[in-house]
Amino acid sequence: MKKLITFLIAFCAISYNAVSQISFTYDADGNMESRTVVTLKSASFVNEEGNVEEEETIPEIVSAELGKQTITVYPNPTRGKILVEIQPLNHEEENFMRLFNSQGQLIETVNIASERTPLEIAGSAGVYLLDVHLGSNISKWKIIKQ
Repeated sequence: MKKLITFLIAFCAISYNAVSQISFTYDADGNMESRTVVTLKSASFVNEEGNVEEEETIPEIVSAELGKQTITVYPNPTRGKILVEIQPLNHEEENFMRLFNSQGQLIETVNIASERTPLEIAGSAGVYLLDVHLGSNISKWKIIKQ
């Protein structure tokens, strides 16, 4: 019975936190087309001694509409590798992405040749900015590297 009560106390001690992140998409003239709020959920589990035993962050997969195309960037936060998916990709336009550090310095430019393009962030942990250029349209993303 004591173990059951301890388990129920530990189960009830689960706490949920939410962190929000906002991404915007812009047209070629710099006008904002859409705004997406990303909510990251995390859970902290408390063991029998009352110590935090495990903390887990569960990113939600977020997509943004840019014209007739859908852009999905995940996982965010990341440990270094992200995947950029574009459905459908118009191969007749110039498609590329640029990664910037938090000081605005260009880190890398990658051509987008397929609907799924991986990108590895080689820098240290922190906030990075990703601009996805699809023809004359631009979608801006904030990427968090853990």
